[in-house]
Amino acid sequence: MSFDPVVRLADATRVHGDGPQAVHALKGVSLEVAAGELVAVMGPSGSGKSTLLNLAGGLDTPTSGAVTVEGTPLTSLTDGERAALRRRRVGYVFQDLNLIPSLTAAENVMLPRELDGVRARQARREALEALAEVGLEEPDRFPDELSGGQRQRVAIARPQPGAPRSPRSWRPCGSPAGTSCGPRGAAP
Repeated sequence: MSFDPVVRLADATRVHGDGPQAVHALKGVSLEVAAGELVAVMGPSGSGKSTLLNLAGGLDTPTSGAVTVEGTPLTSLTDGERAALRRRRVGYVFQDLNLIPSLTAAENVMLPRELDGVRARQARREALEALAEVGLEEPDRFPDELSGGQRQRVAIARPQPGAPRSPRSWRPCGSPAGTSCGPRGAAP
């Protein structure tokens, strides 16, 4: 049985720097992820987990090898095209959350949709639905007015509007109040 993977890494390598100081963060990794498949990336600190997720999510490009998302080779895209692909198709939950402090929870979730040309009213409706889905009841609070668990929920909700089909990438986090840090209630 064959399938079209939504993410494919083929012999992907990432080297930072050159010469004797070069850091081989990822060496020849091949991976295929199907739509709806849950993949856990585990390993000790420094083993290349973040590098793998950065490549799979289009935040970085491989030194060699190939990375494709929904059949699109990421190395063929400009930086702007990769950013658009991340906003529209991948969805990324950052380890440090990357919430904008001057925006409310709802505005943080709305921003990627507005950057894609969705009107503010529609973006807010989608943001409120996504925030309700992750159990956040205070959409008009600023990040510094939210608990750590609530901020995690905002970061998880941010890629949900527009329903990207590709796997979401995230780093493990603690489970606030017994809830999951994965998207839509999935365990990370």
